[in-house]
Amino acid sequence: MADIFLYTAGGFTVFIAIVHGYHGATKVVGTSHAPSVQAKRILHAIMFLSAVYWLIGGLVLIAAPHLFEGEVRKWVVWTVAAMLLTGALGNMWGTRAKHFGGYFLLVVTGLALAGA
Repeated sequence: MADIFLYTAGGFTVFIAIVHGYHGATKVVGTSHAPSVQAKRILHAIMFLSAVYWLIGGLVLIAAPHLFEGEVRKWVVWTVAAMLLTGALGNMWGTRAKHFGGYFLLVVTGLALAGA
């Protein structure tokens, strides 16, 4: 059952990363009215890198049942869960908990921890 939780958490995390990367580039950065070119570049970097980190984290969660055992598996999953939790908390703080992404990341974090 723990493996299924990790597969589910990993699949959702990959989905989040793809949606976040696409919407971040087209809807957020593309339409932003940043005060300068440098500010827009920083916004683009934040959106892109968070999507890349979540994609890698999702792939690690999917591969964890096959690659890691025992304590190593637990620490790898806890590390990815910590990354997802910081993303959820940052999203909740930045949007004053009005965006569904923070809640979705909290659910994925719980699934990952259940699979540890």
